[in-house]
Amino acid sequence: MRLILFISLIDSIIFVLIISSVFASYKSSSRINCYPEIESPYSNYSKESCLARNCLYDDEANSSVIQCYLSPNYGYILQNSFKQTKNIFKFQLKRNQAINSMFPEPIENVLFEIQYYTNDIIRFKFYDADKSRYEVKKTQKAIKISLNILLILGSNSINSSF
Repeated sequence: MRLILFISLIDSIIFVLIISSVFASYKSSSRINCYPEIESPYSNYSKESCLARNCLYDDEANSSVIQCYLSPNYGYILQNSFKQTKNIFKFQLKRNQAINSMFPEPIENVLFEIQYYTNDIIRFKFYDADKSRYEVKKTQKAIKISLNILLILGSNSINSSF
């Protein structure tokens, strides 16, 4: 009887250790690098510079794991407002204020716009919902010319560098 309990206890401990290592592996593989310029010799990377960006720092991370990373709930939260017109979908996003931003003046409210032009052309646009910015007004003729140029470039496999 004691042997069975002992074996059962050992099995439970092994199970917990396996689950813990799998969970730790998942957690470290889903990290978003908060200091991508670490590879540069001019980056001045350190624990202090990581923490100064309001990022998380893992003292025990090995070289294959991201050491300086964003909090898992860093970013924006989708709000309930959703607008759709003929070919445009608009989503309102609000910055998660529970986490300090890594930027000195973060944008609190963002509009995410998806514009559908053709089966081959979709435009994604993020912009500040609270501050208007100047945008060049597009006429129907300008849009048609732009689409024709994109379609021509897309159909000819031209390799050009801009």
